[in-house]
Amino acid sequence: MAEVERIALRRAVAAISDNTIVVRPSRGQLLGPVIQLGLTVLAVALIVLFLDSLPFWVVVVLTVIAVFLGPVATLGFVFAVIGSSMVVDRRKGTAHWQQGFLGLGIGTTTSIPFDHIDHIAVTGDYDAEDAGGRGHDFVTWEVEIVRDDGRRRAVGSVIAARPLADVALDRANRLAEAVGEMAEAEARLDVLPEYEEIEDHEAVPAPRRRRRVERATLPPPEGAPPEGRS
Repeated sequence: MAEVERIALRRAVAAISDNTIVVRPSRGQLLGPVIQLGLTVLAVALIVLFLDSLPFWVVVVLTVIAVFLGPVATLGFVFAVIGSSMVVDRRKGTAHWQQGFLGLGIGTTTSIPFDHIDHIAVTGDYDAEDAGGRGHDFVTWEVEIVRDDGRRRAVGSVIAARPLADVALDRANRLAEAVGEMAEAEARLDVLPEYEEIEDHEAVPAPRRRRRVERATLPPPEGAPPEGRS
């Protein structure tokens, strides 16, 4: 069995194998559905245990939580565990995205055949500046599939602190290379801009001007013989 390469993305993980590239939610996305399931279980338990003593309006609120939050939490949990948001399949010759209920990846899909892919693009906001003219503290690199008609579809993104922008760019470029190789399309990778280093030439010290200092002469003490006499 071939080894699966994994690339950490923003809120997702890309799993690269010989015939597929699957972008699925990261394990951190389980937190939301787990909390929702916990609230649903708590609401049902309160209804069952304290139905006779709870006010009517409290029972109504708990029922609404259990009825609406429960199914959404279940779908979100299933998608976070086994779902995928984007798949590139070599055998099918397509790249497709899930367009499901509430963005959970359950439902219809949108596909792009490999022969309709023009290239794979990597872009970023490394050169973007804030209102003060300084670079952003965090840099985002986007990997997109560009169709032959110019439309773009996102594959994934990588975000990192500015000092680690090169590490994040390497991951984005690696994902673009893998998608381009599988789809037999050009991968247009991005690079960090190069800035010319300004060398500080050694400053030639200015010649020091000599100041003329006049020596002060003290008057001879009283009773001393004049100079030149013994």
